[in-house]
Amino acid sequence: MKKILFIICVLSLSISFSQNTFRLWHFNAKPGTETAIGNLLTKHNENAEFKSGGVQIERISYGDNQWTHRVVAFGEVGKIGRTDLKDFQQDLFLEQIDNFVEDWGPSYAGRFLSYVGGQPKDFPFLQIYEITPDDPDAFKKAHDKFISKASKVIGDRPVAFGTYDIGSPNEATHWVVIGSSGFSDLIDQKQKWEDNFSKEAEEWAKTNGGVEFKSNFTVQVLAAFGSL
Repeated sequence: MKKILFIICVLSLSISFSQNTFRLWHFNAKPGTETAIGNLLTKHNENAEFKSGGVQIERISYGDNQWTHRVVAFGEVGKIGRTDLKDFQQDLFLEQIDNFVEDWGPSYAGRFLSYVGGQPKDFPFLQIYEITPDDPDAFKKAHDKFISKASKVIGDRPVAFGTYDIGSPNEATHWVVIGSSGFSDLIDQKQKWEDNFSKEAEEWAKTNGGVEFKSNFTVQVLAAFGSL
């Protein structure tokens, strides 16, 4: 019975998050302005009424992403954004944040196909793999199976898989995100996966249909409003 309930919960999460979408914008912050940007976003969003989902700002740290920060907005398909924001308020916010931005970078949009675990704001150190699966359906099945088997070690840490539908960073079509509480926790998770799930990892490699890794990097969630 417990196994049946677990399967129902996983299926419910997959169905729910298959309806979720995101938009993200890269930028380079002017030196010394990160706190000011965070304060501005907090003032703009702390009492926000979102149609669904929310928004968060992330600092890009390790890896091969050249930008300093990202803003990511989440929401259900057709229900992304706020209900309480007038056009002039949004225009004023964009004008204010431009004072702290050196360069705006590329923007992308896509969907969540799988999601398990808690909120990114509770596990704010995230590693992002940008990938191109040869067979996306096979990759999703292999991904979901491996994450299910590793669930006791993963705990409440968020793990997600999804698409890039508009834009393709480094020619990637999909992405995987793994959440952790910090750098040390992320490295500890990698070691535990290697120590405890080598057979499962071999099965994942044999059944994922083939995949090309385009890039990977880490981000830290600096502030989050609303929720996935």
